[in-house]
Amino acid sequence: MGVIELSSSAVVLSDQNVAVEVAVFAPLPGSFTYLWPDSLGKPLSGIRVQVPFGKGTRFGLVLAVTTVTGDESSTFKSVGDRLDVEPLLDHSRLAWLERVGRYYLASPGELWSTSLGWALQDDLRRFRCSEPARLAAHPLLANLFATRAAVTLKTILKRAAESGSTSGVRYALSRAVETGLVQAVAAQPFLPAEGDKGSEFVATADQQRAINAIVSHLDTFKPYLLFGRTGSGKTEVYLNAAESVVANGGQVLVLVPEIGLTPMWLARLTARFKHVAIWHSALSGGDRLSVRQHLDQVDVLIGTRSALFLPLPKLAMIVVDEEHDGSFKQQEGMAYSARDMAVLLAQELNIPIVLGSATPSLESWSQVEAGRYERLDLPLRVASHDTPMRSEIVDMRGVDAPLSDPLLNAMRENLERGDQSILFLNRRGYAPALQCTACGDVPECPGCSIRLTLHRRAGQLRCHTCGFRRRVPKSCESCGEDAFLPLGEGTEKLEEWLKESIPELRFSRFDRDVITSHARLTDTLAAFESGELDCLIGTQMLVKGHDFPNVTLVGVVNADLGVSLPDFRAGERWWQQMTQVTGRAGRGHKPGQVIIQTRMPEADWLTRISEDDAIQTLGEELKLREMLHYPPYARWVRLVFLSTKIERATEVATLFTRHCENLEGVNVTGPMPCPMERLAGKYRIEVLLRDASRKLLPWKLQPLLTGMVPPRDVRIRVDVDPQDMM
Repeated sequence: MGVIELSSSAVVLSDQNVAVEVAVFAPLPGSFTYLWPDSLGKPLSGIRVQVPFGKGTRFGLVLAVTTVTGDESSTFKSVGDRLDVEPLLDHSRLAWLERVGRYYLASPGELWSTSLGWALQDDLRRFRCSEPARLAAHPLLANLFATRAAVTLKTILKRAAESGSTSGVRYALSRAVETGLVQAVAAQPFLPAEGDKGSEFVATADQQRAINAIVSHLDTFKPYLLFGRTGSGKTEVYLNAAESVVANGGQVLVLVPEIGLTPMWLARLTARFKHVAIWHSALSGGDRLSVRQHLDQVDVLIGTRSALFLPLPKLAMIVVDEEHDGSFKQQEGMAYSARDMAVLLAQELNIPIVLGSATPSLESWSQVEAGRYERLDLPLRVASHDTPMRSEIVDMRGVDAPLSDPLLNAMRENLERGDQSILFLNRRGYAPALQCTACGDVPECPGCSIRLTLHRRAGQLRCHTCGFRRRVPKSCESCGEDAFLPLGEGTEKLEEWLKESIPELRFSRFDRDVITSHARLTDTLAAFESGELDCLIGTQMLVKGHDFPNVTLVGVVNADLGVSLPDFRAGERWWQQMTQVTGRAGRGHKPGQVIIQTRMPEADWLTRISEDDAIQTLGEELKLREMLHYPPYARWVRLVFLSTKIERATEVATLFTRHCENLEGVNVTGPMPCPMERLAGKYRIEVLLRDASRKLLPWKLQPLLTGMVPPRDVRIRVDVDPQDMM
């Protein structure tokens, strides 16, 4: 990867031509050389450009300014357009991203397309020219503004393409804005209406100690792990510390793992801060543009992992809520951990960062044990009860119905009292599989090593991995019999069964099949919070950090899901999920009840679902990991080789493994098929590298990956610190 230099001067020699090294936004190794036209002004490192690439054009980032001789220049193409007058990122963020790229072994194109993705969707920017006639002296801009009305960049580029003069239009437009010939029309700030502040917050003694610790180090890098049980008031600690930051002129970034958490956060933030912005993938292009154009005015920005890349100019504190959640790990493109990148950014900017969880990741817990993070404890719930939480394990062996009698009776009693319930089943659809009872055949995804899930209401079989869909066949395609039987249950089947069992119950499903928009998400949560709904049936998106004071009953429909996966983190994730879901009950002034249904009632892990034993559970798991030399006491890098032909993937993986034999101190396992061997039509062969010293990987792999160019029919996915071993 080329070193980004922030010098604002261009290198110009009389007998040479100015050129630039460009990281094209594509998963390709290295950079590409392009000539720099004089018409685009002085070249700068760190600006985005549009370049010809293949049969079309792509965007890229200028890594360095250089020169080529006159003889060489004939072999290079020229930059087509310039997107930025000045670099988008300052020195600190450029240094941070360079460090991130080296650690995650990302190609320059992957690194910069990921980190600057927020800036690429600029077609909705609007411009106005008060005197279109004055543009006659500017050939590139002439006739692009037919009237004085504001037009979008998309329209301007379309008109330029129709006139046959697209090269340099963006830069010419930027210069026209600089000189005042054209005006940039900013979108209205995306600032939600202020909420109801409610009663004045009175901190508990534990909360106040945590707040004092954070605000006493606002001018330096300091990582905190806010370890508080569910309902202990972690959010209030964040908000009070954020108030001190904003009062001092700083900005706060809050990262959450799921879009589903943003309505709750927005309600609290807008009650305390004047300028609050939100950022996630479900936002419209207009809302995204509005946030970008007013970053300097934002007090608090809340968003999912991609919000980390927005260059808040006065960022003074970062909060990562539910820091243990696997959603913070990006699975496509550059496989980064937003949590770990946030810590590195805080270090680069010399600001505090607060990681919060009731069930911390073992990575963060080990940092506390090593003395690198300061632990702040919130051991008590804000709303305490004289009656302790009731917990019941129900043996479901031999029970055909999705809900047991104890859980069903508890729901009826809860309804009579006017309390609310949550049913947790981490499985979408009607049934996880459809089987022919005549021959035993189970329809599978044609592109993945996985069974198709039945969605009966839609009349479809769907793959939840690659998105493949097909109609439910009328008869078995193997034997011709009409003898299908749904196996197991999903949220759709639970919904159907509950309507028959408790017809008076007002409830809604809360999964990705139903919550298809931000508006539906907000409306469903608002209906539940206002008491219009008695019960929510949901998957894991329901149990992450939501606070429903009137929920006194939580039912776990199938607690066995996920605990037996062939992944060493399966037990940790299961414990975190179960602890989080059971923590939704009894958060108000009424005691809570939890009923857990399982077909393995004697399993040892069921005894671990207790926040009182969290420290012991984390300590025991850390000791086991240390003994086995597993993360976080070793660093792993997983490489997956993908191809439509298993022989080709295996061949390239084998060749790579041979190159790794010279890496002293690195243990190499593989090549071998992934647990899910096929995904979206590609065979997957993995090689796992393990470094017990944590000093060699991933850096020792960079020369190997740089020197190894895979054939076109094989793709290599590099995952440093893998979180999903499937």
